[in-house]
Amino acid sequence: MDLSKQEPRVARPSYGRDLLRSVPAAYRAQAIVLTQPEPWELVAPVFSGHAPQLHMVETMEHARVREVTQGFERARAVWGVGGGSALDHAKYVAWQTGLPLVLVPSILSVDAGFTKAIGVREGSRVRYVGEVYPEHFLVDFGVLEAAPPLLNRAGVGDILSIFTALWDWREAHARLGERYDAAIAAEAEGLLGRLLSGADAIGRVSDAGLELLAELYVGEVLLCERFGNARPEEGSEHYVAYCIEHLTERHYLHGALVGLGVLLAGAYQGQDLRPVKDFLRAVQLDCSPRAVGLSTDEVLRALMAMGDYVRQESQLLPGVFHFRGGVTESDARDVMAEAGII
Repeated sequence: MDLSKQEPRVARPSYGRDLLRSVPAAYRAQAIVLTQPEPWELVAPVFSGHAPQLHMVETMEHARVREVTQGFERARAVWGVGGGSALDHAKYVAWQTGLPLVLVPSILSVDAGFTKAIGVREGSRVRYVGEVYPEHFLVDFGVLEAAPPLLNRAGVGDILSIFTALWDWREAHARLGERYDAAIAAEAEGLLGRLLSGADAIGRVSDAGLELLAELYVGEVLLCERFGNARPEEGSEHYVAYCIEHLTERHYLHGALVGLGVLLAGAYQGQDLRPVKDFLRAVQLDCSPRAVGLSTDEVLRALMAMGDYVRQESQLLPGVFHFRGGVTESDARDVMAEAGII
């Protein structure tokens, strides 16, 4: 068998309701659980009669994550129950200990549960470490539906980003001769099309909409694994989000911030934003600065800082802010107007 042609391994969820009880009892009897207060309240009855080693995740600062991980005693399994931080922290513990991993997202606002890498923070920057896959990955509709609808609708951000990421990739190929895979790009376009056509189901946070969002995550991660990096899905829209977090030193709902980044980067790229605006309206995800938690002045400052930011963050693949250099105040205001946020 030609191992080079094997399909990459990705985390594939099980779908349904009351799925946690399907996990082997031994994994519940001696468990390390990384979670957050609201999701823990939902799943605590599954651990009734046991005393898991419980940690409420508040930060993914690398030093703190390492400290917490080193403090756990022996166990049979690691559980991540909650949002992206809880899942990433559980992935980190499983990576360090070699224990079986059970992931139960309580929201689908990020793709953390679907990726093998672990996102930690070092200051205001996200860094990716390790490699781990869950033994059980449970997309439980009952757990997800208990969350505020916004937190699941925001999950569209990491798929909608294909809209701007593919523009960056094509330009990098044309300008710099960067490696390009037309078949993977076409598949990514297909994922974007499925997202846009599923706005109603995702907006209603129906079982079908949640499953569609999860399957799009699987597809997006698979394409990135096949290509060897995040080119099919991540580009200047994420760079805008990273720059905003760096400048403001605050954290935001990731999917909504990336959605704002798609509007801003797409406008700077000169793309027709009508499909994106129509989709965000249909899915009921407000990506305006106010809704995200920003002032228009903070957005303006971030746009004007993009040239310097991408030069400093040399690991970022080339995109529109690399190609066109610094953004003047006049250009930034034009971009914001085109994006419909001033």
